[in-house]
Amino acid sequence: MPRLPALLYFAAASALLGSLLFGYHLGVLNTCQSHVEADLHGSGGILVTGFLMGATAGSLFSGRLADRCGPRTTSALNTSVLLAGAALSTFTGGFWFMLAGRVAAGLGSGAASVLCPRYLAELSPVAIRGSLGTLTQVTVNVGILCSYLVGLPYERGTDTITLFGHQVQWWRVMFGAAIAPSLVQFVALARCPESPLWLMNAGQTARAEKALRRLHGHAFRPQDYPKLQQAGTAAAAAAAEGTQPLLSAVEQGGSSMEGGCTSSGQHGQHRPLGWSALLQPRYRRVMVLASAIPLLQQLSGINSIVFFSTKVFEQAGLQSPIVGSIAVGATNLGFTLVAAALMERAGRRFLLIMSFSGMAACLATLAAFMLLPTPKSLEGAASLACIMGFMVCFALGAGPIPFLVLPEILPQEIMGTAQAFCTSLNWSSNILIGACFPVMLSTLGIAGSYLVFAALCAASALFFHRNMVETKGQTVEAIHVLLVGS
Repeated sequence: MPRLPALLYFAAASALLGSLLFGYHLGVLNTCQSHVEADLHGSGGILVTGFLMGATAGSLFSGRLADRCGPRTTSALNTSVLLAGAALSTFTGGFWFMLAGRVAAGLGSGAASVLCPRYLAELSPVAIRGSLGTLTQVTVNVGILCSYLVGLPYERGTDTITLFGHQVQWWRVMFGAAIAPSLVQFVALARCPESPLWLMNAGQTARAEKALRRLHGHAFRPQDYPKLQQAGTAAAAAAAEGTQPLLSAVEQGGSSMEGGCTSSGQHGQHRPLGWSALLQPRYRRVMVLASAIPLLQQLSGINSIVFFSTKVFEQAGLQSPIVGSIAVGATNLGFTLVAAALMERAGRRFLLIMSFSGMAACLATLAAFMLLPTPKSLEGAASLACIMGFMVCFALGAGPIPFLVLPEILPQEIMGTAQAFCTSLNWSSNILIGACFPVMLSTLGIAGSYLVFAALCAASALFFHRNMVETKGQTVEAIHVLLVGS
């Protein structure tokens, strides 16, 4: 494959800053929750729920806004929401301001969970779409790991530091660390092109082709984009009939969309459809699959580990629960990088099935260690080993693939609404797990809780064996024909 231009990687990195912030905001409260509760006299559970509710709302509105303004432009607008969330959490004077900051951070994180994978999928060449798309989950994991690492001073007994002669709680520094990346992302996105597929759908084929040539360089393959070829044929016919000025007017009329929002699909070949379109029979198969992918990811129990890993390790008797959480985060990151290398070799379907099967086995083993008579010291080590094994399996499939596959399988005309619905389903199930897991721990214990998740993972593996289609190496048009028809 020819060498790809630096602009492609710059645009991808700019978008991925949103995923980095998403991961950081998701995990930052995990190691400082008790300190925030003590200083602000409020419930950390309410802050977690506020973040997740904000994320659900953010994922719902961002898809339609991206249809109207473009994924890149909407991502740039979203940086202001992420910045507000970080600033409110850092400089809060009380619990309710902190809650407002967490809700704002959730709004921005939910939007980023929709916008980043869509932008990456729409600017990537087919040959590296899987590997590049996997980087969404990689950077989420980097963000989570960073949030754990900045909590290490609490492990050493550091609660405050001195800044400019004032004592500042360390948790304020932790939340404030998210401010700079938000500003950097805004500046970087201003130098990136808009999504070529969005431009094509908006009727701006000339701009779309220009963006693709800038992003793909010598790897640009016009045959991968039938809309460009159709536009070229139409242009030739228009020129032959003497109607080229009309075509030029259409192209010029669409050019304003690059710099701001306008009516969705005004000049496009497919006008973006609303919520009712998701119920149409022709989209039934793709919507069942697209809805199941993010829902089953959450029902695997992954965020019970992200949000409550410290408490799980404490109950299991591990001496340093924060270090245990860092080990889990590092494992997740490392094996997501492995998944990026495997994505275009093993394929999405195989990795999903193996991932959920492995998670079921790890959770069942964890439950067995908890139920059988085991020395306390061995129980803690076994808990860490099983949870890390679970994280390895998650990172190899269930973690990165949902972010990658949704923009691949959803047709452009329902992309905004369908991706928003599916991602909000992910976040709302996240709320359900976040609310239920502490109750499950207190009533069923660790063993019973993870047996429930083990059964769900096994059922998910069976579902993907029966219903998942392979998207590796296929153009999005070919995938849509397979799932929806021509």
